[in-house]
Amino acid sequence: MKLLTKISIILLICSTSLFAQKSEKPNIIIINMDDMGYADLSCYPGSKNSTPNMDALSAEGTTFTNFYAGSNICSPSRAALLTGMYPPRAGVPKVYLNTPKGISFKLTTMAEMLKDNGYETAIVGKWHLGHYPEFLPTNHGFNYFYGLPFSHDLKVDGKLPFYERNEVIEYNPDISMLTARYTMKAVEFIKENKDEPFFLYLAHNMPHTPLAASAKFKGKSNNGLYGDVIMEIDWSIGEVISTLKELGLEENTLVVISSDNGPSLKQGDGSGNAGNLREGKGTTFEGGHRVPGIFYMPGTVKAQMSDAFTSQIDIYPTVAEMTGATLPEYKIDGVNILSTLTEGAASPRKEYFYFQGKSIEAMRKGDLKVHKPHKYRTPNPERQVVNSENGKLKVFTKEIEASVFDLSKDESEAKNIKQKKEEFYNKSIKRMKSFNNKLKNNKFEPELKETK
Repeated sequence: MKLLTKISIILLICSTSLFAQKSEKPNIIIINMDDMGYADLSCYPGSKNSTPNMDALSAEGTTFTNFYAGSNICSPSRAALLTGMYPPRAGVPKVYLNTPKGISFKLTTMAEMLKDNGYETAIVGKWHLGHYPEFLPTNHGFNYFYGLPFSHDLKVDGKLPFYERNEVIEYNPDISMLTARYTMKAVEFIKENKDEPFFLYLAHNMPHTPLAASAKFKGKSNNGLYGDVIMEIDWSIGEVISTLKELGLEENTLVVISSDNGPSLKQGDGSGNAGNLREGKGTTFEGGHRVPGIFYMPGTVKAQMSDAFTSQIDIYPTVAEMTGATLPEYKIDGVNILSTLTEGAASPRKEYFYFQGKSIEAMRKGDLKVHKPHKYRTPNPERQVVNSENGKLKVFTKEIEASVFDLSKDESEAKNIKQKKEEFYNKSIKRMKSFNNKLKNNKFEPELKETK
């Protein structure tokens, strides 16, 4: 064979997408926990738990140490994950409680994007993007729904509804069985759809409080009830992976493991662990936004511990690239990190905004993070105070001054170096203001419940 011909063939192969060469579209499984902290997995430093199944995926896949949820609280984070957008752009800046609102139908969720590309789609677990019938996930691209419309500590008219598809199959379910039930249904869905591409969003309610584990796991860990709950979640993930292996789907399935935000530190003994990161859920410190991020797909995703700068909003465009799906025409905030996963290339993400509601409180660019002066709620003043009635820690209001932190040396955000970085601080504040203003004119408004 002539040299020129050989070179032409090599160039052709190299220019062809890895996934375009495959005869099958890859399956997508996203497993998202609720309030699980950065250091709640034993593959991350500082953990008090044992998570052998997640550790195994970490060892064989990409484990990110600079991976960010879309928000520091529930509904906004879930909207960000499913749309590839910062929460205010998606029209979900706050948690949906007893509200007549739901996520906009003008948005193309990840489920809708994949469904339009020939995927069978399911959500098993917690939704929390609108609890009225017209806003349920089956109206946002999911063919199947099994689980709760919101957190298991919430009720409507004194009831916690459990859904299958669009029907309430029971009220006030035994929350100690949620993880086991979700696992059973997730495995069932995978088996039923083994011969076609599928997207499974397994959104565990745990370890959000009130904590509960099934009898098989209760009292079995070395970290109290919280550890039991994490142990059962780890078992659940093991069951999913075992099913993929049994069906020969492991090498054609991307599995992503993460959490919707950092740990709820006010829960006292029921709190998760943010490790060395400052604060937790509800704050714009690292403990509120930085979460575990494990990506697993043998033969495709590189085995690496990566400090690449990445976010859950990046999953949306990355999945689109992997599956050949078409991105929406409107602007999203996520970036494609496929080459980071497959080759260990540098992440294309250059900045990240930490929103508190509709406003940006902090911004990271490279290793430097800027905080505007702002108040925050914390259970960690000079000493913790326990509420004797419920065992939770009392929460206090504190304030952080204008700050700059170098996260490469100070991930706990303890040493303010603003005096040395005045120019960077001022430029960052202008950038934050500019981005916030642009967002106000380029966002999706939530839908409102129809009134009769």
